[in-house]
Amino acid sequence: MLQIFIFALTAVGIIVISHFFLYVSFVQFFTIESANIRHIIAGLLIFFPIGLIGVQVLAHYYDTTFTRGLFYFFSLWFGILTALLTIFLLAWIIVGLAGLFHVLIPGLIIGVIASLFTLGYTSYGIWNAYNPIVKQVTVTIKNLPSEWKGKKVVQISDVHLGFIWEERFFEKLISDVNKIKPDAVFITGDLFDGTGDKFDYVANDLSKIIAPKGKYFVTGNHETYFGVDKSYNLLKGSGVTILKDEMKDVSGLQIIGVSYGERMENKNVSAVISKLQGYNENGPSILLYHEPAQTKEIKAMGIKLQLSGHTHAGQIFPYGFITSLVYPGVDYGLHVFGDYSIYTSSGAGTWGPTMRVGTNSEIVVITLE
Repeated sequence: MLQIFIFALTAVGIIVISHFFLYVSFVQFFTIESANIRHIIAGLLIFFPIGLIGVQVLAHYYDTTFTRGLFYFFSLWFGILTALLTIFLLAWIIVGLAGLFHVLIPGLIIGVIASLFTLGYTSYGIWNAYNPIVKQVTVTIKNLPSEWKGKKVVQISDVHLGFIWEERFFEKLISDVNKIKPDAVFITGDLFDGTGDKFDYVANDLSKIIAPKGKYFVTGNHETYFGVDKSYNLLKGSGVTILKDEMKDVSGLQIIGVSYGERMENKNVSAVISKLQGYNENGPSILLYHEPAQTKEIKAMGIKLQLSGHTHAGQIFPYGFITSLVYPGVDYGLHVFGDYSIYTSSGAGTWGPTMRVGTNSEIVVITLE
């Protein structure tokens, strides 16, 4: 409880400071002297964060067109806020440096540039989020059976189906996966966002994936918010194999799935692997685990390839710097450490704002060697 309180207090502090910084920046750069306009700006900068928090709560109780619209609008504010904070911080640095050389830059020019930058940043970010790329990588797995050599497997992670990413997006995603003609498909968590209750389409769409060697799913942290059992029930009839701390031997390849820990649970992945009946640490293996964590311990257990997600690669610049600090060296992409490899996907969807700046939504195609 103390940790939750400290986290909440820190979050509120950051929100207050960031919005106050925006208020001062708007007033200074646009030279706003009218008290009424200042009050309007202050009111909006109070309204947006309160609305963002409020709609997150509302989303867990009501699923209507109205609440979905509100959720989209207020979630987008977080992305716009990021753009404004980035450009105004840069602006203040430029003004400070210019002052050292006695150069005067009109505030209105800075304000207009900041507004245009934010418009471009937001527009590009939205477009980019709706257009996932197909990322091709090749991974060598020691002692890989001949039946798997040269085969293509697809990783899908962090789709976040819910209020924002809905049936139309998911249908397009499934269609793109089938165009790849994968031999196997791995869904590494956060298929569901934790919002909404209209998911009748999910099992039917997943059933359309053609993958001769199977479709496999493990939970992510958002399934724990949404409800793990609820997530499993929605996958019934989809043909997807749910791996709950389990292993399947498929044509000589050990496919292992470790569920994400329930709330407040500190999951020990290597301990789970050590208890798997029939697991051979010298044999070829693929581990599905949502978070790119505990990599040293997992490597020590003989896992050859770990597939993870969770980080979104930061999703919006400059948050990638944060994910790289939290998950140093493995926050995004393919990383090889001897016989052990890990691929951390940036995800097919987004969390929060429907924006991607400095990152891409992706479908990962892995050719096994």
